[in-house]
Amino acid sequence: MTQVMEAALSHSLEPLCPRDDHRMHFETKGIAWKSALDERHREFQPSYHCNYDGCSVRYDLLNGYFTVVLTPVQPYFIEEPGINLLRCPQHGTWLYRTASHSPDS
Repeated sequence: MTQVMEAALSHSLEPLCPRDDHRMHFETKGIAWKSALDERHREFQPSYHCNYDGCSVRYDLLNGYFTVVLTPVQPYFIEEPGINLLRCPQHGTWLYRTASHSPDS
């Protein structure tokens, strides 16, 4: 499942932050923590991040919208309340909010 997430996350998607409706930005090394096997190495998880005016909301396909609490061992994800409501029926990943590019909306 991780391979699907990494392949699908990219700069071309434009999820909107559920708190302030600003476009979230893709970060390939979005969440970083020390490796449990070797403290000299770091592990990374790509995600989208809203950094508008100090906002800390993130999004990825497996976790939906969340904030991160960095603990000494690994990050702890806290789900954004009332936002992660719909999953893709085919892939089981969380859907994201985006701006409509349609002139009819």
